[in-house]
Parts: sequence; structure tokens; C-alpha cells
Amino acid sequence: MGKRYLCILALFCQSIYSDYYIRPISQPIAGSYNSTALTGLIHLPTADLQPVGTVGVTLGNSSLNKYASIIASPFDWLEASFYYHRPRDSTYIKRGNYLDKGFNIKLVKKFSDISLAIGVDDIAGTGYFSKEYLVGTVHREGFNVTLGLGTGKFSGDHPYKNPLPGLENRPTPLFQSGKSVGSEVDFNAFFKGPIGLFGGIEYAFKDIQGLTLKLESNPFNYQDYMAGGRPSYKSRPARKKEKDFNIGISYRFLNHYNMTLSQIKGNGYDLVFSRSFNLEAKPSKTRAIDVKTYSQAKDNKLAFYQDLLRNLEQEQLYLQSANLSNGDLKLAVVNNKYNNPQDLFTHSHKVAMSLSELRDVKVSHIEITQVVSGLATGTLAAVARHPLNQSKPGKLAISPAQDDTQTHEFQTILKFPEFYSSFKPQFIYRYADPTRFFAGGVDVMLDSEIKFSPSFYATASASYQLVNSFERLRYYPDSPYLPHVRTDVVKYLNNRPDLYLNAFQVDKVTKLKKDHYLKVTAGMFEMMFGGFGAEYYWKPFDQNYSFGLNLYRVKQRDFKQQLGFGDYEAVTGHFNFMYFHQKSGISLDLSAGQYLAEDRGYTFDIARQFRSGAKMGAYFTRTNISKRVYGEGSFDKGFYFKVPLTFFDAEAPRGHSNFMIQPLTRDGGAKLKTHNPLIYSLHGGSKV
Repeated sequence: MGKRYLCILALFCQSIYSDYYIRPISQPIAGSYNSTALTGLIHLPTADLQPVGTVGVTLGNSSLNKYASIIASPFDWLEASFYYHRPRDSTYIKRGNYLDKGFNIKLVKKFSDISLAIGVDDIAGTGYFSKEYLVGTVHREGFNVTLGLGTGKFSGDHPYKNPLPGLENRPTPLFQSGKSVGSEVDFNAFFKGPIGLFGGIEYAFKDIQGLTLKLESNPFNYQDYMAGGRPSYKSRPARKKEKDFNIGISYRFLNHYNMTLSQIKGNGYDLVFSRSFNLEAKPSKTRAIDVKTYSQAKDNKLAFYQDLLRNLEQEQLYLQSANLSNGDLKLAVVNNKYNNPQDLFTHSHKVAMSLSELRDVKVSHIEITQVVSGLATGTLAAVARHPLNQSKPGKLAISPAQDDTQTHEFQTILKFPEFYSSFKPQFIYRYADPTRFFAGGVDVMLDSEIKFSPSFYATASASYQLVNSFERLRYYPDSPYLPHVRTDVVKYLNNRPDLYLNAFQVDKVTKLKKDHYLKVTAGMFEMMFGGFGAEYYWKPFDQNYSFGLNLYRVKQRDFKQQLGFGDYEAVTGHFNFMYFHQKSGISLDLSAGQYLAEDRGYTFDIARQFRSGAKMGAYFTRTNISKRVYGEGSFDKGFYFKVPLTFFDAEAPRGHSNFMIQPLTRDGGAKLKTHNPLIYSLHGGSKV
């Protein structure tokens, strides 16, 4: 059956290029996510991927398993994903509690109407999804055809001998052979062993926008594919395959949602729901500004300064000083509104030019210095009116700050100490515990800040617990050889009182000289550690690299998260080298030093930043502890997304939401978490 099916697909693919007339179908097919954390059909991959900057989340339920995944497309040639999988028929602690995880990666090359891809699934996993493949997809109006070959699980049901010398035999997966505790990459197994052929078609219905039919071959042996744990007496009959193909209906709606319902192996079902987010699609914009006059001063220039102050502060832009001389306007502004300094300039320019007309003040050139923690970090300047468009400024020039803002004619009177506070809900969650995949809660959090001077301030965060489900979490640190610097997180969640202290930190920031900065800090830095330390940062203004150094003496907090400490203490610190390639948006961050468990090593972080300000990246850490000492996972790794708050709310202030995906919580390679590290808070105040 499988051979006949593939032959039919191959002939159909060939007929696409024949001279026969094919009735055009109006809608193209937008690739959707399958149920194995890839852009694909049902269980098979295709050579397609999502638009650049897309992040997708899938949730699935089938007769074989439950699963969840997150899938990212940082480039037009790369798709990477991470998934959790829970088989229905196996036992771990109790039936249905086995939890597996893994990474997938797919590289794609696109041509006019054909895409080719090479991929590896279940990287650093347990082997129950391990497979490698080469696949091609032909795109025609109204349908796509996919053909491919692969090793690993692709050869489970109809294997063929691998024709390449030296690749005939595939070793037993490291985890299943007992040679690994899991999450270790086995390069020795890639593309080895028998091969399997696969293919499929996706057809778009003409009359129902977004509805497609998916049909694919089924080369898998489900007795060991999508499996894991200890098989139960129901495993073999539940995994019996009656047909060599899967068929399903997929429906895309509201642009970013997709649902696929399929029959698999002739006697089972598969339902997957997905939601995609495009992080590149929302560049920041300055909205229309309603400028008003506030000042009653008789002097036009003074009234102009005071109106600038009041209008800017309405949008969380705080004027520190101003100087107008012979049409040359200089402003120093604290920016709490925009992530991109160019948006700060655009907004300030609109306000200044509108007020110059209302106050009959001549402005021919504008220069704006951005101030961060009391330090002038960079200057943006332009001719006030473009020769071809009088409502817009001329070409923008970016240069180092001259530190002359104290000589400006107008100085805002700052009365210290200044107090700021806000209440907001706090969502806390923990995931990937085998006995309870997700546990979470909602707290009310008070964020407060006291400024003693522009560069000397204290921040604090306290929360009150409303509701949570943490009591059902299992305490299982699985780390007998290392101090529990991270794996005691369940104890912290379950032992703190209703009112607890998240963090309290006192900072003093100083500019040592041009491009060199220092911060001295102390307090309760995070949930688990408090202490004192210092950070140094060197960022040449017009270069795309920077260096950082931090050193801390810390002590572990007690489980009540008040002001008490436990017994464990450590010295931790790292040297950072960061590089940013402006054209591609790729950033590299290499750090080396001593971690919280006093293990030593390095962390490598690579990320892609988009014009919208969003960022997606991945990292891994290797230290001098062995795989056995580290425990399951072998080494720390994960990926993350950093999304501007304006992505969710156009009126939101400056800032980002951070989403971190870590397969496991372990004590090795753990870094201290502090509020607003110097290397990230000042990184945006430069030309590159």
C-alpha cells in the first residue's frame, strides 16, 4: 500500500509540469503547523515554513498522546521548535504521567515554486521522535505536493537499505541504551540506518477560504514512535496501525489561528490547535500628538520651555534641560515611553515644532540627548524641517552625548527624593513537572521606586498571593551533588506567606569616562538570592561590540521570602562580550565565569532582533561539572522571546515582556538574576 501510494504521488508531482490545463484555484495555501512541532501536514514535515519573525504555539490531543510546542522562524531559511509530549498508554509514577521533550530544527531553501529542506527532529531528546530527513514541496495554485526520504523513525514500517557507505547501521539512542541521562546530542546517529520514503498532498477548497484537505503517507511504526515510559497492557492494541496513510481537514481562521482534525493510522484521531504571532509585523509608531499651551509666562522663550516640559511629561517623556540659541534647540530627555530612541526624537520634534509656531519661536535645528539613570547616553540631531516635507525633520544624525546638558539655559527643578509606585496583577507559573504539567497563580504586585538622585535609586517589588495551585507540585530536585541554587523553587513557592518580598535593590550608577560605566548594587536581587556587587560596562558609541564585567557576593534567601537568609553563600561573576550585526539583526553574547553553584564555564547566546524591537534567541551553558553531577539534561539550555509591551497595547510604556523556555530546572550553570543589568539598560544608548 505504501509503495503504491508514493508512486501515485510521484506521478502526480510530475504531471504538475505537463501542458494539460489545470483549473486555477483562487487561494494559495499558507503552511500550517503539524502535530510534531513543525510546519507540515499531519505527522509529516513539508519544505515550508512560516513568515520571518513568526512564533507559533500548538496544543494537541490525539488517541496516542497529548502535546504542546512552541515554534519559531527567526529567518526565511530556519525553523526551530521545542515540544512536550505525553503518551496516553504508558506509565511513569502512574499511568499517563510520562513526559518527554525535545528540539527540532529545519533548514529551508526556497525557489520560485519549489522548496527544499533538511531537518533533524528530537535533537538532544530521548529518541522516541528521532528522525532526519530531506524533503521537497512543490507549490501550485490550489495544492502543494510533498515528497521526501528520511532515517530514524521514518523507516519504522517500510525500511530500505541506506545506499551511502558507512551509514547503513543506526546506533541505539543514547537515552534508551542507558549511556545518557537525556538531553544530549548524539551526532553519531544523524542520517544513519535504513531509510524510509514519505509524501503527501494538501489541497485548498476553492469555495471556503482557509479550508484545506491533508493526505499523507504513514511510514511510522507507532509501537515505538510517539511512545515513552513503560508500556501498559493497552499499548500494543492502541498503537496497532490499520492504514498506511493519514487524512485530515485543516481550517485557518482570523489570520493567525489554525485547527486540524485528522484520522491517523486508520483507527485513531489527532486534533491540533495553533496560534501564530508575527514579531516583525508591528514596527513602533508615534501616534498623533495634541499639543497644548500651559505656561502663563510673558517671555516667549520661557513659555516655550515650560510648555515643552508639560507636553512631554504627558507621554512619559521627562524634560531635564533645554537650550534655544539662534534657532538651535537642544533638549535632554528621560525616555520612559519608547524602546527606540528614534521614536523619542520623532515625538519630541513634533511637540517642539508645534509649540514653536504657537509661541512664535524660531527653531531651525533640533538636538535631543537621551538620559538614562541620570547619564547622557547619546544624542540625535537633525534639521528641523526637511526641504521637501516641512512637517518632517531632515536626515537624522546620531552621535555621542557631549555631557553639556548642565550648561543649558533651562533646567528642570528636580525635588528629591522622588517616589513612584504602581499596582498590577502578577501571573506566576511553573511547567513541565511530570505529575502536573502546569501550575500557576495570580498575585497582586506593588512595584515602587525611590530616587535619591538621577543616578541613585532603590526599587522594590512586593506581592500578595490571591490564588494558586502550587501545592500539587512535586518536590524532586534530582541534584544530590550540587547546592540547590535553583531546584528548591517548589519550596519557595509553597513556603512563602501571603505577603512576600519579590525583590529589593539599591543602585548607584556612575559614568567613569566616555563610554565607560559602573554600577554598585545591593539588596534582595531575586526570589532565591540577595547580596551585593558591582557591574562594569564598556560600550564604544560607534562600534557594534561591547564588554561587561560583574561580580557579586550573595547568600541564599530563606523560603519565606522576607528579609531572612539561609546558610548557603557564594561568589559569582561573569565577563561578557557582546556583538551586534546591524544589517541582519543578529546579536551574539558570550559570557564566562563562576555560576551560583560555584561551577565555572561559559554561556553562549545567539538572537535575532527585529525592527519592531522584538527579539528571539537561544542559549546554552557548559561548565566544569560532569553530566552525572548535572543530572538529567546534561547541560543548561533554552530559548526565549523578548516582546515590546506595545506589541500588546499601543499605549504601553517603554519595556519588554520576557518569555523563557527551559526544558529543565537544574542547579548547574545557574546565573544570578538582577533588576535592570547595566549591560542591557545602557546598550540602546549608542549608535550601533
